[in-house]
Amino acid sequence: VIRRPPTVICYVCGREYGTKSISIHEPQCLKKWHQENEKLPKSLRRPEPKKPEVRTVQ
Repeated sequence: VIRRPPTVICYVCGREYGTKSISIHEPQCLKKWHQENEKLPKSLRRPEPKKPEVRTVQ
């Protein structure tokens, strides 16, 4: 059985990233999202995506 390294999903773009690279990816992805959102007409702009709250299961 081959084990893949743990991954997380980016809350902005929905892509899968490694647990170490997600901290680098998310700020860059959010910046790109803002740039693309600003290009849209005001009526089509969306509110900034919010990072989901992570709760621990007990």
